[in-house]
Order: sequence, then structure tokens, then C-alpha cells
Amino acid sequence: MAKQNDKEKRPKRNAEGRPASPAVLVVTFVILAASIAMVAWNAQSTRDANALRLAERDALLTSHALNSAADRATEKLDVLRASGRRLGAIDATDIGVDSLISIQAARGSNDERNRQLAALAQEMIAAGVRLRITPNNEIMLIHPLDEAAGTVMRVSLDKWLPGANASQRIILDGDRTVSIGGDSVLPPNAAVLNGKSSFRWQGLTSRSLTACSDVAGANFRLCLNRASPILTQANALQFLLYAILLGAPALAVFGLYRTARGANPAAEATKRDDPKAVRVANAAENGQLGAWQISPETGMAWLNDQTARLFGLQLAGELHLSELMEQIFPEHRENFQRAIDACRTGKPMSVDVATKMSRGETFVEFRGSMDRLDHAAQPTMSGVVFDVTEAVRQRERQRSSEARLRLAIEHFPCPFALWDGRRRLTFWNKAFVQLFQLEEVVRVGVAYETIMLARTANAVSERGSEEDPHTTIVGLATGQWIKVVERRSPAGGVITFGLDVTQDVKSEDELVRQKKKLSAAVQELARSEGHNAELARKYNEEKAKAERSADSKSAFLANMSHELRTPLNAINGFSEILVNEMYGALGDERYRDYARDILTSGQHLLDMINDILDIAKIEAGKMTIDPKPIDLVDPVDAAVRMIRRKAEEKNVHLSLQAPDDLPEVDADHRAVRQMVLNLLSNAIKFTDDGGRVIVAVQDKGDFVRVAVRDTGVGIPKEHLPRLAQPFEQVHETRERNYEGTGLGLALTKSFAEMHGGRFSIASEVGKGTMVSFYLPVSKTTTSSPSIAMA
Repeated sequence: MAKQNDKEKRPKRNAEGRPASPAVLVVTFVILAASIAMVAWNAQSTRDANALRLAERDALLTSHALNSAADRATEKLDVLRASGRRLGAIDATDIGVDSLISIQAARGSNDERNRQLAALAQEMIAAGVRLRITPNNEIMLIHPLDEAAGTVMRVSLDKWLPGANASQRIILDGDRTVSIGGDSVLPPNAAVLNGKSSFRWQGLTSRSLTACSDVAGANFRLCLNRASPILTQANALQFLLYAILLGAPALAVFGLYRTARGANPAAEATKRDDPKAVRVANAAENGQLGAWQISPETGMAWLNDQTARLFGLQLAGELHLSELMEQIFPEHRENFQRAIDACRTGKPMSVDVATKMSRGETFVEFRGSMDRLDHAAQPTMSGVVFDVTEAVRQRERQRSSEARLRLAIEHFPCPFALWDGRRRLTFWNKAFVQLFQLEEVVRVGVAYETIMLARTANAVSERGSEEDPHTTIVGLATGQWIKVVERRSPAGGVITFGLDVTQDVKSEDELVRQKKKLSAAVQELARSEGHNAELARKYNEEKAKAERSADSKSAFLANMSHELRTPLNAINGFSEILVNEMYGALGDERYRDYARDILTSGQHLLDMINDILDIAKIEAGKMTIDPKPIDLVDPVDAAVRMIRRKAEEKNVHLSLQAPDDLPEVDADHRAVRQMVLNLLSNAIKFTDDGGRVIVAVQDKGDFVRVAVRDTGVGIPKEHLPRLAQPFEQVHETRERNYEGTGLGLALTKSFAEMHGGRFSIASEVGKGTMVSFYLPVSKTTTSSPSIAMA
């Protein structure tokens, strides 16, 4: 037993049987310490590499989030502008910015700050960038990159970069450097910002980590600055473990064993610090976006919680790429695969797909790129995903509206064309090609000048508009005139449309011709004014002469009436004594016949003189009548009785037809009797032996008609219009076998018109003539004053 104990107390021997020397133990300890130090350094390097990779990934995601916010703002602006809203009517908050103004308005503003924005916008357009940092430490966005149609949008840093907090600083490093957040973090120096992702030390225990990423379409880089202390709780525990290992050289084998297994704790630490898990939290923190990662080599995909929710998956994490493909709407899988293949070649990835869970109703956009990190073991692609359902639907509605608009424009009967900002043809309708005969030159992208040359060659005339310098009137070979108007579009292009103004041009040309004719007429009128004045003077002289002649005629007739009537009365009186043989028989019967001829001729001459005097008085306006309510049958019957003897002598049957209930008329008894005598005298004169003359008095409503109808020789129709004129007779159709002056009808017509009535005559050769006059029915039973002929 004692020997056994002594054996146990002996030191260990080497292979040769000798006990181990202290040098061996020292060497073993040194080797153990070096191994522990190398393991510790390797573990720390791994953690630092993972931290750098995580920071770079988060910087890339944050830059994606910044560009995504800019894209959403521009898409909303385009949608609102496409719906017809003016820029001034758009609220900046509707598109997620703080303010917006057109470059043109900013350039012409009285605000110095707006003019500075316009100058910055000009520099950005020249450099081809849309994002920039303003002197007021804001993010400035230009859309589109066109000075004529561009819009300047400004937004605060914290609105589009929500990931900044006390333990993380977001830095935008360009021609100026601004940052937000990170109050407790050691900021990077210029060397760190200009180099690759790295750490900055302050003392032995304080340091910070900075990782940067380029921002597409911007003149700055985006950097994340985080605190990265060297003495963490995990590090302290590990250092304590290593100290225990170093303090127990007796446990060298165990220490060596631990050293041999030291890579496993490091691997476990690496596994625990898997950047995917950390990235999920940071992606959600930096913009509430879905995050994804695809490894083309392994065919594996990784999704965060937000992405899993978009696709209706219960759990986030790793899954096979085919499983992700199954969650995409079948019709969109091919597009998604093409986007992945293009991204593997280095192209940025941006594709819209619908989810299978929503049966194609919900759309999401995958946006990302291929990772190009130096320390990456395998190439991977990563990015963000977000819900774009409303944007896709809005685009579909816009495309539908555009399709309807295109259809309407295509069937619009007038020409229409659309040009882009470089004045290249982008759209036209059928009328534009047909009217201007542009079939050989029209195509997408053709220059404006080419179309204008072809149009001019096919036009017969072009004229500018005095009212609008952008309007041209084009005359075509077909005779049409088209008014072509050009206007600037909101997008910076040009809209050309035409209207058919053929009728307007013709009316205008006709108006010009009429103006020329009118001007010529005015000139001719001016030349003839003197001639007209001379004619007026001569007319007045001739009128005065005619009036003097009429006065002389009236005076002559008045004098002649006295001079002629006096001897005629004596002749008629003495001849009547001789005819009646008042003082005894004359002896020879021939003396009596001669006396009868003298009496007849004298009476005829006296009647003619009376008629001539009446006509003269009427023409001079001195004839008067005395109309009174009378029974028209009385003067008519008196005239019939007075001339009945003459009718009997010629064997002409004379009759009067008049009803008993005729209304009274306002008439002059003597004038009516004279009118009837004139008509009866003519009727008996031109009616042959055995003929008939009928006098009819008839009620015609407001008038009473007196008609004298005979069965005489009749009058040709072509002579009827002139028979009621003084001294007019029909001589051409018969011999002058009838005595008379042609004054009876003229007097009758004049007397009828003086009573307010009218006169008419109708006749047929060989059958007879009917002459009528109408007198108005009396309106009162009292006497009226005498009326002079006007």
C-alpha cells in the first residue's frame, strides 16, 4: 500500500522514463498561452468582421430605403400630375415631402432661398444626379431632370432616414457632410469616411464603427456610425476564461484540449452573431421595409418577418428558393426568375410580382443588388421588398385611361401629335398622317424639323396667326384649311393639334373681298357725290317747274271752265228750244235733226269739260267729298234711272240687283252717283244692240261692293292695267266708233280711293267686262266732316 502511494507521488516520466522537466512545462505553457491569444484574436477578428459586414449591409439597406422614399415621392407626383392636377394645387404632404416648387418658379421667385435652390438644381441636372444635400442640411430631390419641367422637392433628414438614434449616427457625405443621431457615438474622421468600412479608436477601450454605401442618383455617400466598444460583457467573460486557463498550468492538457476546441466557441459566437438575425431588426428599424437575401450558389433564400407577412408565411428565416417561388403568383414567376438572373450579372434588381396568397391582388416590389463585399465567402444578392399594390393599381388605371385617350385621339377627325423634350415624335393619330401626307416619314423618334419640312412640301399655303405666334394656318391641296396649334406639355414636350377652319378661312377671304368691294363702292360714291348733288339740284328745279306747270294748268282749266261753259250753256239751251219747237214748227224735219245733233254734241262737250275739271281738281288735291252714312242703293238707283233712257235707245237691257238688308256706308251721295253713271255709260257704250248691263250691290263684310257687268266687246288683258289712268283708251283692238275721253274709269277709281275703298276691273274679249268699286261700311250714324284728297 505504501509502495503504491509512493508510486503515485512520483513525478511523471517522459517516454524514456524520465520525469518531465520544468522547461517542458514552460514551453507547454508558452505554447498554451500563444494558442489562447491566437484563438482570442481570431474570435475578436471574426466578431469585428461580422460587425463590419452587418454595418455595410445596414448602410446598403438604408440607402435603398432613401432611394425607395424618393421613388415613392416621384411616383405619387407623376400620378397626381397625370390626373390633371397643377403643381400649385398639390400638397407636399401628399407625396411625403416638406415642400415642392418648379425650377422655373424657383428661378423667378423673390425669395433668395428659392433662387439658391434653382441654382443647385441646375448643377444637379448638369451632373445627372437627383439627390443632394442643401445648405440648410435637407435632402433635395429633382424630378424630372429637366430645367423646363423639373420640380424641386425638399425633405428633412429624419423623415427619410428614421434609423438615427442615440447609439447610431447616419452621415451623408458629399460636397458637404451632415449627420443625425449618434449623440453618444464617437464620430468618424475624414480618413474613415473616405476609406473603407473601419473602426476609429479613442484610447484603449472606446471605439466606433463606420460603414458607407453609395446612393444611386446622389452626389453623396450614406454612412452608418455605431458605437463598438472593445470591452463587452462577452469579451470580459472570455478573457476571464483565458486567465483561468493560463493560471492553471497543471491543467495543460485540459488547456490544450480547450485550445484545440477553441475554434468551436468562436464558430458558435459567429453563429450567434449571424448578420441575418441582426439585419431583420435593423431593416424594420430603418424604414419598416421587408428584407431578403438570396444565395444563387446554394439556392437558399432568407426573409425577415415583414417579407414573410407580405407572402402569408407563418415564420421568417431561411427557405429554399423554390419555396419562395411557390409563394409568387404563377404568371409572375418567370419575370421574377429573369430578374434574379439579371441581378447575378451585376444589374440592379427591381421587379413587381403578385403574391399567390392574394390570388394576384396584392403586389410587392423586390429591389436590390448583388453584394460585392471583399470578405464575403459566397456572392449573395440582397435588398428590400415593400407593398406596391396601390401604385400598381394606379399605374393600371393610368394605362387604361391612356388607352382610352389614345383611342379617342386616334379617331379624332383632326390631326394630333405629341413630341418629347428633345422634340422627337412619340405619338400621332391617323388624321395627322393623312391630312399632311406624312406616310413616308412618320415614325417614332423622327425629328420635329423632318415632319415640318414634309408638311410644308405637301401644303399649298401657310400663314401665321397674328394673335398667337405658335399657331399656323395650313392650306392643303384638297382645299381644306387646318389651324395647327402647338402648346408645351407639363412634362416638357410639345403637343401639336389641328382644327378644320376651312369655312372660317373662306368666310374671312370673302369678307376681305367684300371689304375691297365696299371700299371701291365708297370711293365711287365719293366720286359721285358731286354728280348726285347736281342731279338733286336739277330734280328740285324740274320739280319746281312741274309744280308751276301744274298750277298753271289748274289756273288754265279754271279759266277755261268759265270761258267754255258760258257759251256751251247758251248753245245747249237754244238747241234744246229748237229741238222741242217751243216757238213753233221749224218746217223741214232736217232742221230739227240738226238741232238735236247740236244739243247732243254740246251736252257731250259739257260732260267732258266737267270730267276734265274733276280730274284736274283731284290731281291738284282740291277735290273734296262729303261722306255721310247713306244707303248705297239710293245713289246707285238714281244713276240707273238717269241713264235708263240711253240704254233703251240702244236696246240694252239694264237691271239693278240689291238686297234689302245692306249696311250703310260712309259716302258722298253725288260722288257715288257720278261713279255709277261713269261705269254705266261705258258699259252701255261698249255693249251691242240686245246686250245686257247688270248693276249689283253686295255686302262684303267690312265693305259694300258695287259691280257693273256688261255683255259687251270686252278688253284684252294686257290693256287692263292702264285703263284706270286718265285719258287712256283701247285703240289698238277696234276702230274709234265710240266717243269718250277715257276719264270715266280714272274718276271712278279716284273717288273710290278718296272714300277709303278700292277699284277693280276684269274683262274677257267677246264676253264682256265687270268693273267694281268697294266702299267701307259706316262706323257711325253721325255726319262726318268733309275730307280733302291728299
